[in-house]
Order: sequence, then structure tokens, then C-alpha cells
Amino acid sequence: MAEHPASQQRVFLSILPARPGDRRIARAVILLGLVVFAATLPFAKIQLPRIDAFVPIYEASLIITDLITAVLLFGQFSILRSRAMLMLACAYTFTGLLIIVHMLSFPGLFADGGLFGAGPQTTAWLYMFWHGGFPLLIITYALQPRPGENGEIAMAPQHAIILGVLAVMLVVAAIAILATAGQTVLPVIMSGNRYAPTMKVVIGSVWLLSFIAIALLWRRKPHAMLDLWLMVVLGAWLCDIGLAVVFNAGRFDLGFYVGRIFGFGATSLVLLLLLLETRALYARLARSLEAERAALQSANESLELRVQERTRQLEAETAERERAQESLRDAQKLEAIGRMAGGIAHDFNNLLTVIQGSAEILQDSPLEPDDRHLVETIDRATDRGARLVRQILSFSRRQPLKRDVIDLRQRATDLSEMLGRAVRGDVRLIVSMPEDLWPIECDITELEVALMNLCVNARDAMPKGGLVQVTAHNQTMMAPSAGAGTLAEGGLSGDFIVLSVTDTGTGIAPENVKLVFEPFFTTKDVGHGTGLGLSQVYGFAQQSGGAVKIDSRLGTGTSVILYLPRATTMAEPETAPSRSKTVKASGRILMVEDEEDLAQVATRMLRLIGYQVDHVRDGATALALLLSGQHFDILFSDIVMPGGMSGLDLARSVRQHFPRLPILLCSGYARAAGEVYREGFNLIAKPYSADSLAEALRRTVAEAQETARKQRDLA
Repeated sequence: MAEHPASQQRVFLSILPARPGDRRIARAVILLGLVVFAATLPFAKIQLPRIDAFVPIYEASLIITDLITAVLLFGQFSILRSRAMLMLACAYTFTGLLIIVHMLSFPGLFADGGLFGAGPQTTAWLYMFWHGGFPLLIITYALQPRPGENGEIAMAPQHAIILGVLAVMLVVAAIAILATAGQTVLPVIMSGNRYAPTMKVVIGSVWLLSFIAIALLWRRKPHAMLDLWLMVVLGAWLCDIGLAVVFNAGRFDLGFYVGRIFGFGATSLVLLLLLLETRALYARLARSLEAERAALQSANESLELRVQERTRQLEAETAERERAQESLRDAQKLEAIGRMAGGIAHDFNNLLTVIQGSAEILQDSPLEPDDRHLVETIDRATDRGARLVRQILSFSRRQPLKRDVIDLRQRATDLSEMLGRAVRGDVRLIVSMPEDLWPIECDITELEVALMNLCVNARDAMPKGGLVQVTAHNQTMMAPSAGAGTLAEGGLSGDFIVLSVTDTGTGIAPENVKLVFEPFFTTKDVGHGTGLGLSQVYGFAQQSGGAVKIDSRLGTGTSVILYLPRATTMAEPETAPSRSKTVKASGRILMVEDEEDLAQVATRMLRLIGYQVDHVRDGATALALLLSGQHFDILFSDIVMPGGMSGLDLARSVRQHFPRLPILLCSGYARAAGEVYREGFNLIAKPYSADSLAEALRRTVAEAQETARKQRDLA
């Protein structure tokens, strides 16, 4: 499968964020240009000898430079497929082609009056179209999304390039016809070798376009290398126009010549950047080939003593780098597997919702004992599937986590009882939490699942019994540059609680240690584990803002260490959980769900709860029903839907038009859970039961009523 353009953009130096050193160089170039501009300005009107060869040499150089730049930019577009890159390539194609027309029409070069039926105004107007068209195209470029930000063109790159070049050629041809055959309709801007007063208006318009282009480029923060140097180009462009048209007297004076030197510099800057980028790419390729050759040579070297000694010396130096690269590859592999697992979990949760809901509805129906047993078996299997999906989502960091403030000292007894049920009688469990332990901030349910998974793994690693210790302590981590504190684990910095689960079991082989966090990897026998326990621990730690590491030695035991962030507030005192009850309700509910089977099951659940249900398949239809004046007591919508409008988009629109209508969203792949919660909407995860759905709807309605009451009180 071809790599997506967004993942390839790092190849190009030109679209990477500008570094401080790049900004300093750009400022130095601008300062140098201003110095030259200021030094030339008092003498700009000094008439110099007319050098007829200057214009064709100068403009031929511009043509070559612009067209080479365009070719390189078209090459980048063919990989990135970015509208912005295509527009910039067309801008340089436009200037290159229009300069050809300008050069051929220049009086005295190829004919006394120029070619193509040129008149006394033709060359001057072509110069204005040239210098006004380029910043206009830069404005269009600056208004496009950055490469990799959903600005890709759908058609094949070669077709887009052909259409772009043809469009530019048509525009250039139209300008050439207007400036030659239609020159009589254009205002007079040249009077002999001097500029007419109308030229000031034209120049002002060209300058305005250039300033607008610079302002729009400045807005595109953080500035890319290409954006930075385009601003420098436009600055040189302004100096070119100023010296060659505004502050000089006419053609072939000092301002005329120096202004065109500024123009050549402006044209060359982006080409120079692209050539340096090409050089960097070749250097990177050469280094890669050299590294591969060195690796092959090292693999084939003999085991002679002198070579071994040299290898040890090198290992002390290519070792730290190799560890960093290996860690990066492992992280990228785990992230890729996590994205895949999260996508699978989304569809699986939809199926589980249908199965669980159908089983729950059947349990409320009159059934034969054997049939009821089968339905209960289905319900238990669905619960197991839901737990499995939750582990997958935890690993992939797509599981929406609550931010509970937890005092582990208060929960030590409960944890001991819960974890004690996960180990055998021949395994001794010790849970030790010091009195000065800080509170932590994470999802308590996911924390309990993680500790349960670790204790089960510890139990299975001790077939003849042993000891499992669950301990915790406070630790402050600081970045290496801070010069104090403990070296950050996994790039962490700040206050953390270090929670360790240590056993005296068989340990893990060194070659397997780096694989244990991968989903479905297990060292247990077939049927004795899913391979998702440690992957859930990994995902939970990462999503909670912490990290996890593992220390293990064969025959000695294993220690899994969790780093969890310290809470900024104190934990609430523990209260006994209330027993869940089915919440009965009434009213009319608008349900938005595109999965037909799931919609049928959800409709049955909602009717059992007591609601009248209107079902639609997409957000646009739901919004149309509401705007038509139909009354509903609550909106219940899936997040991921077809038609271009997600459930979150629908919720925003409904809140704008009907601020008092309660809204409950649901998803089996809560990738946008953080955004949903930040915007103040309630969310229920799939699969859900009738009880949990009824409770979520009740809470949503109650919160909406409380909000409305507070608004009335304020009014």
C-alpha cells in the first residue's frame, strides 16, 4: 500500500518548521537588502549607459531560475498532493512564462518596438502584470491548508500538473493579448522613457498585493522554512519595484539596474532553498547507504581478536544511539498496532451492543429454562467480549478515561482483597502504601484492571507459589537540563507515584522483554492467556500521562513499574457505591444511528425504559426534523456517522438552535471523547445495557434541567 502524503512530508526540508538559526539567516538577508536599498536610494535617478544585453541576459536568467523552481515544486507536489504546493509551483510557472513575453516585447532588443505588435505601453504593463500576478498567487497559496492538513488534491498528480500548467499558459496568453492588441484600453503608464503619473496607482496596487501576501504568510504559524523565505522573497520584490519603478527616473538608470538585481535575488532564494534541500536529501541517502554497507561489513567480519577489540570500542560510541533508535522503532510499531486495534474495536463494540441488547431484551421475555440458559451464556460471553475490547482500547489509547483523584492509602485494604482473589492460596500477597504517599489522577477502573492483570501474570509465573509485592512511593522527575532530581523515565517530568508489582517467579527471557507490551504476545500456553494483559497496562499508563517499564531476570522474578501523575487536588473520602437500578422515564427521544441492527436493538431498549422513539440515520435528517418544529425531550446520537456530519457536529448545531434540549452522545471508539467532554456533552460508551443507558439519559436530562434552572435564577 502506498504511503499517505501526510506521512511523507517530513522528507522535505522546505515545509518543516523554521529553526531559530534559519530565522537569524533570514533576518540577516533582509537587513543586508535594506542596507543596499538605502544606499542606492539617493542615487537611483542617476542615468547610466544603456546596456542592451543586460535585459535579455537578466530576464533569461530569471526564466531559467523560475522554471527550474517550478519543476522542483511540481516534484514535491507529486508526492504531497498539496493544493498549496501546486499553487506555488503555478506561481513560479506564471512568472517564468510571462517574463518570456516581457523580454520579447522589450523595445530595442529584438526589434525597435518589440515583437508581437508591442506598443509603447506593452512592456511596462507586462512588468506590472508580472509583479502583481506573483504576489496574488502567493496570497492564494497562503490561504490553502498546509501540506498534510487535509489539503490534498484527489485527482492524479500528473493530471493536476497538466491542468495547472495549461491554466497558467492561458492566463499568460490572455495577458499578452491584452498588453499588445488591447493596449489602447489600458491607461498610459509610460511617457517615452519616463513613468506617467498613472504608474503610481498601478505600483500602489502591486505593493498592496505584496504586503497582503507577506501578512498572510506571517499568519501561517509556526512558520515553515518555505513560508519564511517566501516572506524574504516578497521583501526583495518590494525593493525591486521601489528602485526600478518608484524611486528612479526611468529605464537604464541606477535604480533600474539595482532593482533588477533585487529581482534576481528574490527569484533565486527559493531555488537555493530547494537545491539545498535536494543536497540534504542526497546526503541523507548517502548516509543511509553508508550505514547499511557498514552494517553488512560488520556482520561479515571475522571473530579475530583485533576486530573484536575494535568492535568493542565502536560499541561504546554507535550503542546509545542504537538504543534510542530501537526504542523509537518499538514505539512506532506499538502505535501502529494500537491504531489498528482501535479501529477493530470500534466495529466490534457495535456488534457487542447489538448482541448484549438483544440478550437483555430476551431475558425480560418468557423463555424455557434451556433457552434462558443459552441467553445467559450469550450475555456472559458478551461481557467477556466487552472486557476484551476495553483492553484493546486501553492499549491503543482510544479508551475514554475518567480523571479520578485516588488516595491509594485509603484503597489499600480494598486492593488487597480484590487482588487476593486473583492469586492462589500458595501465593503470598503484600500491599504496602506509605503514609506520605501523594494522591494520583487516573481512571480507577482501568487502574484496578491493570493491577489485576499484573497479579494474574505474577501468579502464573509462580507455579509452585511465591511472593507478590505491590508497593508505591513518591518520585519527582526532572529533565536532564534541569540539573537536579531523578532522570526522567520515558521523557516524563514532574511529580509521579511509582507503583510496582514484583514477583519471585520464573522471569522473562531477555529476547521477550521488549515484546511483552505488544498485543496478543504471550509466553503462556495456548488457552491460558489472551496476550492483552500487559498491552492494557501499557495503554493505560500512556493515556494517563505516565509510563511503564519492566525489569526481569530468568529464575529471579519480574517487576513491572507504573509511573502515574500526582493529582493536583486531594482525593474525596471513600463512600459505599450505590446499587444500580433500572431508571424508568417517559417522553419523546430522537435517536440518530446509521447501523440498522443496532438501531433496532436500541429502539427496543428505549421503549422498555419508557420513551417514544423516532429514529433517523444521519445528522442532517435529525437537524431538519428539529428545525421543522417537531418537539423532542432528548437527543441520543452516535458520534461516527456518514454524510459529512458527525454526532459531535450535530450536537454543536443543536446546542446553538435548541440550547435547552438534553443531548447524549455514544460511540464504540471514543477517539473524540476528550473533545466531547471539553465541550460539555455527556457520552456513553458502547456496548451499553438498558440500565446503563437509562441512567445516562436520566443524568443528562437532570443536568440540562439544572442548567436551565440556574439560567432562570440568574435572569
